[in-house]
Amino acid sequence: MTTPAGGATLASTMMKRATVESTADAYLELLAARGVEYFFANAGTDFAPIIEAYARRSAQGQASPRPITVPHEVPAVAMAHGYTMVSGRPQVVMVHVIVGAGNAAGGVINAARANVPILFSAGRNPITEAGSAGSRDRPIHWAQEAFDQAGMLREFVKWDYELKRFDQLETVVDRGLTLAQSEPRGPVYLTLPREVLAERHEAIEYADPARAVVPAETLPDPRAIDEAAAILAAARNPVIITKALGRDPAAVPALVRFAETLGAPVFDQFHTHVNFPQDIRSMRASSRSTAASNPRPTSARPTPSS
Repeated sequence: MTTPAGGATLASTMMKRATVESTADAYLELLAARGVEYFFANAGTDFAPIIEAYARRSAQGQASPRPITVPHEVPAVAMAHGYTMVSGRPQVVMVHVIVGAGNAAGGVINAARANVPILFSAGRNPITEAGSAGSRDRPIHWAQEAFDQAGMLREFVKWDYELKRFDQLETVVDRGLTLAQSEPRGPVYLTLPREVLAERHEAIEYADPARAVVPAETLPDPRAIDEAAAILAAARNPVIITKALGRDPAAVPALVRFAETLGAPVFDQFHTHVNFPQDIRSMRASSRSTAASNPRPTSARPTPSS
């Protein structure tokens, strides 16, 4: 994805053509072009076109996200979750149809509550019984049918979609990645029918860089900041409670300066990120500042987090 700096114009978009053999092949081409580094997977019969595409691309020396086979869906989502938290770049998870999505649900909920952008995907049970390379060919393909596969996760993803056609692939991938990275960030869910993945094609043309961009940072109203500063300056015993400020690593040193300037203790409340240095020196700095500016005993006292 391309993120323009504030006030900058986007780089000119060029069209790129890549040789592929299937929709699955084109999907891997697009993921690599959009900066996805890892493809965390727990496979089933819906993965055959993906595996064939990986084998061909490897033999031809074409770039693809690195495939990571994970024995269970929960750690697969957790690995994408953790890598994205550290790198800031969304990764891809793919699981096996409705049953894999069911196993992965807890991890998707975790990502949603932690505002972690993930392109979560699952194969879709074959729709047709004959006539396509991806049609049903095993008894389990009837047992695993679902009327609304995305329904169980719709409450916990920002967007869900089922890929219908090869010619919409670029739009769907770019939209999913853009929405996942837009604030408030979170996972999106893409369902991939086996018939569509297995369709034969010779090439894909796509914009490079992507036409879709990650939205610029959102900023608060300066008047609201002034009002908050006035309230804090007048406070007798200010306390800072934080949960996920560390989602932006640049905000951590800013919080340290703010706490020391204000003379306020900092409490991590059920935190999901490292929001404030956990060393004693940092905590003591806030404690000394608080004691100097508030000579009266207070009920709120800073303590090192366990």
